[in-house]
Amino acid sequence: MPQNNLEVGMKCIKYMLLCVTAIFVLTSALIISVGTTIYAIYYDVSFFLDTQQFSPATFIVVIGVIMLFVSLFGCIGALKESTCLVNIFAVILSLVLVLEVAAAIAAYTLRSQVADMLDENLKEAIPLYYSRNEVTDAFDFIQSRLNCCGVDSYLDWGEVKATTPGISVANITVPFSCCAQTHYQVVGDVEIDECVKLYANGCLPRITYLIYQSAGLLGAGAMTIAFIQVIGIVFSFSLARSIRKAKSERERRRWEIQERMVNAYTSLNPDKEKSMPIVYVPFHGQTSA
Repeated sequence: MPQNNLEVGMKCIKYMLLCVTAIFVLTSALIISVGTTIYAIYYDVSFFLDTQQFSPATFIVVIGVIMLFVSLFGCIGALKESTCLVNIFAVILSLVLVLEVAAAIAAYTLRSQVADMLDENLKEAIPLYYSRNEVTDAFDFIQSRLNCCGVDSYLDWGEVKATTPGISVANITVPFSCCAQTHYQVVGDVEIDECVKLYANGCLPRITYLIYQSAGLLGAGAMTIAFIQVIGIVFSFSLARSIRKAKSERERRRWEIQERMVNAYTSLNPDKEKSMPIVYVPFHGQTSA
C-alpha cells in the first residue's frame, strides 16, 4: 500500500509538472511577443530615448528564449523520470527567476525616469529640426503618429528658426507633420492643399505615456512569469524527491524478492546449501574484548 501511494503521488506530480511546463512554453512565447513588440515601439522613438531604456525589453526577450529551451528539460525529465534532468530544470528555473525579478526592477526603475529624460531630450532636439535630417525624421514621425505638435504645444516651434516652408500660424511656422486636417481645392489650374486644423497637444505627454505604459507592461509580464516559475520550481523539486523515493523503494523490493528466492531455493535444496559460496562482509563497527 505505501508503494502504491508513492507511485500515485509521483504520477500526479509528474503530470502537474508537465502541465506547468506546457504553460511555460505558452507564456514564454507570449513574453517574447510582448518584448519584441515593446522593443519595436522603443525603436520607433529611439532618437529620444537613452540606450539603457532598451535593456528591459531585450532582457525579457532573452529570458523568453531561454525559457523555451529550459522547458525541454522539464518535459523530458518528467517523462523519463530522470532526477538529474528535473533537478537541472529546477535549478535553471531558479536562476532565470532571479533574472526576471532583476528585469522587473529595472523596468520599474527606468519607468520613473522616463518623464525627465524625454523632456530633456525633446527640448534639446527641437532646435536642430531644420539642420539635422535624423531630428527632422524623428519629430515628423512622432507628430504624425501620436497626433501632437511640439514638445509642450505647437508654440514651441516659435523658438525655432524655420529654413524650409511650413504652416504659418500667428507668425509661427510649424512643420507639415503638425497638420491634423487639410482642405483640398482647385483654384483655376492650381491645386491647393491647405491645412485647416493643427494638433494642439504637445508630444511630451503622449510619448511619456507610451513609454511609461510599455515599461509597466514589461515589469508586469516579468513578475507574472516569475510567479508561474515559483510553482514550477516547487513541482520540480517535489517530483525529483518522489522519483528518488520511488527508485529506492523499487530497489528495496527487488532486493527483498531476490532474498526470498534465495531462501526458498536453499530451503528446498538443503544438500546444496554447503556448496554455496561464503561471502564475507566487512564489519566497520567496534569490537569489545
